[in-house]
Amino acid sequence: MTTTLDDVPVTRFHRRLVTVAMGGPFCDGYLLGIIAVALSQITPQLRLGSVWSGLLASSALIGVFVGALVFGAITDRIGRRLMYVLNLAVFVAASIPQFFVTEAWQLFVLRLVIGIAVGADYPIASAITAELVPRKLRGPSLSGLVLSWWIGYGVSYWVGLVLTNLGPDGWRWMLLSGSVPALVFLLMRAGVPESPRWLASRGRMDEATAIVRKYVGPDVRVDDLVAESKAPQRNGSGLGNIGEVFRRGYTKQVVFCSTFFMCQVATGYAIRTFQPQILESMGVGNATASSAVMMLIPILGVTAGLFLVNRLGRRPLLIGTFVAIFASLLCLALLPLHLALPIILLFVLFHFAEAAGSALQFLYPSELFPTDLRATGVGFASAMSRFGSAGGTFFLPLLIAGVGNTGTLLIGAGITLVGLVVSLALAPETKGLGLAAASNTSAAPVEERAVS
Repeated sequence: MTTTLDDVPVTRFHRRLVTVAMGGPFCDGYLLGIIAVALSQITPQLRLGSVWSGLLASSALIGVFVGALVFGAITDRIGRRLMYVLNLAVFVAASIPQFFVTEAWQLFVLRLVIGIAVGADYPIASAITAELVPRKLRGPSLSGLVLSWWIGYGVSYWVGLVLTNLGPDGWRWMLLSGSVPALVFLLMRAGVPESPRWLASRGRMDEATAIVRKYVGPDVRVDDLVAESKAPQRNGSGLGNIGEVFRRGYTKQVVFCSTFFMCQVATGYAIRTFQPQILESMGVGNATASSAVMMLIPILGVTAGLFLVNRLGRRPLLIGTFVAIFASLLCLALLPLHLALPIILLFVLFHFAEAAGSALQFLYPSELFPTDLRATGVGFASAMSRFGSAGGTFFLPLLIAGVGNTGTLLIGAGITLVGLVVSLALAPETKGLGLAAASNTSAAPVEERAVS
């Protein structure tokens, strides 16, 4: 009895693939989390003002914007496997010199390069995972990439707290420590094959068949890969794929994925990066330790999202979490809170809901674009999200200085409201669909598609 790539049983190969794919998001979370702890030591040593503080906090996010936008499109043109290894190699190479910097601009450049490598990993890891795992594992596995990000972010806080005890130069060891997990996952990626769906989209059916037979199973059908491979063959660097996304009628998908992704992370990155300072200004004692404890909450949140994504569905999960994020930020801004406990509880709700909704950040874009444009679509959405998060991280200290905590939190609630409205209007339901069918869905509410 034969079956398709969408319906094969989950094997050890699939589990190993997901584990290896989680390396990039883990390193990204670690990279962005460790700077939040390190900034308290970097600021006096490198004599940072508010502008340089914001630039260093957002430098990696700017790099992710460039890396996701450019290398997502290139990955669709030259393949997944080569880029899958190169981007982590660059991460390791650029992480080590951070230990020796003496000027703020040097650190900015290095973290910009690291961010580009991480940004490239988003579309590569999500595309190769989506294209090789069966449909019942696709939702949890792509949500697992986000879980890995949160684990990396949470681990970075605890590592940072330990390394703070090394003295005023502890921040150098914090930034250097990011090269360790990157090197481990780089070595693990050596045996990952090229995506057979991508090979089929390039007309290389013999190679695609050989990979399916070797890694997935001898009786797996490959004729469906031929049916999926109707894309025109194009030459060049691959950057033309960005325009191709719009020419081929995926504008709604781009708008939806970019907007919900951006609205989720724009407030999240900024608040998490400067959370110790925010909590301290609101009267919470030992704010750094409180922040480290709260970093465990998002891990629980995204784990909940991972389990709900196939049970509850993509659309209800996205809309429900946006409502909870909006409510928590609005309460923090408007309620007369004078005790640490209610403030911490509202921050816990914010972190839990934002993390649960973030389980969809790699999943939705990976499902809504076809094979030859998948990495481009994921890269574009990731780039737009990091544009928002970099801007939020850069402007947050300036906003706090200008309009205070209340005004800043109200702005965050407004951004969240935009994401909620767009999701209500455009979020499709792709639960249970094969990858080819999911990429052919209209970005319209599930109720409308059920009638057609």
